[in-house]
Amino acid sequence: MKKNIIFALLISLASICAQSHGEDKYGPHKGFVRMPGAFHTELVLDGKNKFKVYLLDIQWKNPSVVKSQIQAKLNNKIEAKCEIQKSESESYFLCALPSKVDLTQKGELRILAVREGQQGAEAIYPLPLKLETPAVVSPSEHSGHGGHH
Repeated sequence: MKKNIIFALLISLASICAQSHGEDKYGPHKGFVRMPGAFHTELVLDGKNKFKVYLLDIQWKNPSVVKSQIQAKLNNKIEAKCEIQKSESESYFLCALPSKVDLTQKGELRILAVREGQQGAEAIYPLPLKLETPAVVSPSEHSGHGGHH
C-alpha cells in the first residue's frame, strides 16, 4: 500500500515537471514551448488569428510533419484549420482561426499533436502568450536539469 502511494506521488510529480518543461524560455523559432509527451510543441503566432506549430524532438530540434497531425481549439470551442507547410528549410503546421479571433486576447489554445506516429497529451497555451516564470527551487531540491537540455 505504501509503495503504491509513493509510486502515485512520483508519477504525479513527473507529470507536473513534464508539463512545465521548457515553458520558461523561447524555442528555436522564437515561439512558446510545451512538452506533451516524448516530443515538444512550439507555437509561433503568425498574425492575430494564425499560428505555426512546430513538432520538435526531445532535444528541441528536427521539426517533423511526417506521420504527424495537429488538432487545435480556442477556448475548447473554436477549431482551427491546420495544414502542413513543408520546404527544404522548414516543416510545420500553419493553423488559422476565424478572422474575428484575436490571439493576443485572453483565452486558451489547446493543441493535440501526433509527431511521427507518437500521440502526445494535450498541450495548453494560455493566452495572451507569455513565458512562464520557473518555480523557485532550493539548492537541495535542484535536479541539475536547469529547465532545458
